[in-house]
Amino acid sequence: HMKLFNKIKFNDDKISLFKNKKMKKLLIFGGTFDPIHNGHIKMLSGAIKKIQPDLSLIIPTKNPPLKDSSPTASSKDRVAMINLAIANIPKVKVCDYEIKSKSNSKSYTYLTIKYLKNIYKNYQLYFLVGMDRLNDFDQWKNYKQILKNVTLVVAGRDNQKAKFSNAIRLSVDETNISSKQLRKLPNKKYLNFNIVKYIAKNGVYAQSQIKSLMSDYRYQHTLRVAKTALEICSIKNKNLAKKAYIAAMYHDVAKEFNRDQILELLGNKFNRKRFPTAHTLHGCASAVYVKENFFITDKEILDAIYNHVIPPKKPSILSKIIYCADKLEPARTKKDIPNRTKLLALAKTNLNKAYEEVLAYNKSRFN
Repeated sequence: HMKLFNKIKFNDDKISLFKNKKMKKLLIFGGTFDPIHNGHIKMLSGAIKKIQPDLSLIIPTKNPPLKDSSPTASSKDRVAMINLAIANIPKVKVCDYEIKSKSNSKSYTYLTIKYLKNIYKNYQLYFLVGMDRLNDFDQWKNYKQILKNVTLVVAGRDNQKAKFSNAIRLSVDETNISSKQLRKLPNKKYLNFNIVKYIAKNGVYAQSQIKSLMSDYRYQHTLRVAKTALEICSIKNKNLAKKAYIAAMYHDVAKEFNRDQILELLGNKFNRKRFPTAHTLHGCASAVYVKENFFITDKEILDAIYNHVIPPKKPSILSKIIYCADKLEPARTKKDIPNRTKLLALAKTNLNKAYEEVLAYNKSRFN
């Protein structure tokens, strides 16, 4: 990459910022933003202070060329989280050009730049990147064309005096956190708390969060339970579908925790008569874990997780959905539950009756 670096000259003088006073300034910041975090906002704020653009665009990519996988969160969720992050920053908005593309091909920056130049004809374009992105910049498709059409704005410090032609250097340290880490474990230090709440409320990263906490066997069971819960909601309980999905995804988080881990989570705050063994406590422990680590605060969801092993005398509708989904997921055998298919069909139209039958059978097995 040194050949590329040698072509680049960082230019921090004011001349580069005002080479054409008649033209407005457009600052462009692209990325996956999965999710957008405080490090991104720190970079953006530093660039705005330096460039003083008339408008800044954050452009979430649909299909990043240099990554092996697509974004985890949906385009809708990523845009929603970006809007939460920039709510108090003036003259910044989301550009959905890439994510609205009907094509599933890679999202190439040079094409986005071409589009923006046509829309913002009287603007000088500035393109914000982190110092780490310079390491692969020569792998970007038509990167020389990008350099001809924008002024690079580079955030982050490097030990080498790397030079880029007409680039503007920001004295902003990049935040030592990755979006991948924050998908697994949301952290209020690095995420806008409104985004933390959004992730929890919508189950945005539930799969990423639970996968490292359980075996593949348990993970696949959890996915089936979530799918079954949505099936049960499909006719008469559509309004509970989102909560049912979230509760189902988290219901077995502590299933494979050992006894000491479970007791440490719960302390003495549980009914020993109702939950006599560590195994029967995994629902209670799961509820505590997701509240503390994933910021799930919805009482109905927490109760459904808490009660899915041994239900209370008067369970909520959501608790009944999760209990039935757990017992009626497709991998259950005839020994686990006779007439599984029939009971699942019944649960969609008469949840109370299905719940009573499933509960009665399980009581007869274990009492």
